[in-house]
Amino acid sequence: MTIPEIKRLLEKYKRREITPEEHLQLMQAVQDDAYTAAIKADIMDTLYSETPDMGWDEGQSAAMLEGIFSEGMAQRRRLRVVKTRRLVYRSLAAAVLAGMIATGVYYISRTDKQVAPVVAVKQKPLLPGSNKAMLTLADGTVIPLDSAKNGALAQQGNMQITNTNGRLSYNGNAAGEKVMYNTVVTPHGGQYQLTLADGSRVWLNAASSIRFPTAFTGNDRTVEITGEAYFEIMQQADKPFQVKVNEVQVNVLGTSFNIMAYHDEQAIKTTLVEGAVQLKHGNDASLLKPGLQASLSAKDDHFVVSPADMEQTLAWKEGKFRFRNTNIRTIMRQLSRWYDIQVSYQGDVSDIDLTGVLSRREEAGNLLTALEATQRVQFEVSGNNVTVRPWGQR
Repeated sequence: MTIPEIKRLLEKYKRREITPEEHLQLMQAVQDDAYTAAIKADIMDTLYSETPDMGWDEGQSAAMLEGIFSEGMAQRRRLRVVKTRRLVYRSLAAAVLAGMIATGVYYISRTDKQVAPVVAVKQKPLLPGSNKAMLTLADGTVIPLDSAKNGALAQQGNMQITNTNGRLSYNGNAAGEKVMYNTVVTPHGGQYQLTLADGSRVWLNAASSIRFPTAFTGNDRTVEITGEAYFEIMQQADKPFQVKVNEVQVNVLGTSFNIMAYHDEQAIKTTLVEGAVQLKHGNDASLLKPGLQASLSAKDDHFVVSPADMEQTLAWKEGKFRFRNTNIRTIMRQLSRWYDIQVSYQGDVSDIDLTGVLSRREEAGNLLTALEATQRVQFEVSGNNVTVRPWGQR
């Protein structure tokens, strides 16, 4: 096909006079690199304008146009795509969806639709958190922890402290040990795992801490936490395990459970995966069964027990953010801990509730883009400062 013939078909396409057979010929010709340089400008002007609705099945050319779209985007980064039911919009939506899936952003849903531009700001990527923490020994010595520091780190009495691929462990003979306490603290943008002297395992979320004895030599096993932690406790009938968080005490009977007690959250939440735990706060006590969650807010003097959303509660441990009709402020609190960002708000966001699953392994920019795709909220990013606004507000 000659260049004049291609241009003739393009003109027919613009005037909505092209037949399905001619349209297919045009798309096949566009794929031939021999014609690219000569007709690129005309093609791009046609594809990124309001494409005519031809009234027949457009599925045949969708894949071809997606290839052209990829090339065109490199030249037209400032282009605003008009919302339309036509073929170009469908190709764009498919390309965006494919990009979100490729980056680990699974889905975000919304309840209503509005139209407003999204302003993207180029800046240094906001990287996700990683395995990092600080270990404070009994004598006050502070040891940075990360996945690169492997091997023996220190000796506490007869207990040797070892770090292996981001997991801290205490091993040795606890008999006759003097009680010494260590503390592990994760920063914003950090998480860590540790195995206590009794074999119990602990996962610390970002901005959390645990204080524990290097050996359990008494009649019980007691640790203290702040922030959020997941426990898998080794059973020892003669030594009950206790977790203290603020004014709540969790008595453990060989079990797996999660405690969330960030100071900026409205309640302390204990979620039982398996086994049994008894919760105490003042004169109030509650026994949890697997699948239940006990919540204690500052305004209450008793635990409120309800069925637990296990997937949402344990998503952080599985490397995900999971939201179910979750307010944007709660979402941003989680993002701020993991990406170490400062969040501020402009406008009323009290009614912005979102549902979706996002990967904690992605850059923050990818997650913010996915949230903006709901057309409920928009962001302005400057360094590690993120401003949140309702969709369409300037």
